[in-house]
Amino acid sequence: MTRSARTLLMLIGLALPLSALPESRLVTGSGQSASATVKLRVVVPPIVRVLGNQHPAAIAVADGSAQQELEVLTTMRQGFCAVLSLNTTGVRQWSVQSNSAGVQVMRAGDGYRVCAPRNGRYRVALEHRFELDVAGSALTTAQLPWPVQTELSAL
Repeated sequence: MTRSARTLLMLIGLALPLSALPESRLVTGSGQSASATVKLRVVVPPIVRVLGNQHPAAIAVADGSAQQELEVLTTMRQGFCAVLSLNTTGVRQWSVQSNSAGVQVMRAGDGYRVCAPRNGRYRVALEHRFELDVAGSALTTAQLPWPVQTELSAL
């Protein structure tokens, strides 16, 4: 290919984008950019999951108090409730308190309800106090196996 032919091809290649410019202005209007609407729908599945439930394996009969840490993740708009109940005999009185933000502890029948009103990740520190009935029970050791059962439900 001769030098003049190469030069001609190069000039045609450079001129093609310029020749398309009037059509691009015609399509998009007078200096305005094109716009479109995109609607996205994100569906978050409803989940209530216990990430952690830490408590001692047993409580000392002499002490009668213990800490429980409950970690819950929920995507439910209304939150969750955990029902705490005793699963053993030998406990005369029992109380539960918590200073964790965003949760409520309420007495419910023979147990307690720990509730959070909205979705999120909650780390709930619970303080249990037990008054044990050592005389009326078969407690012969210095420790009582963990007496609290925890059941989780969505609201």
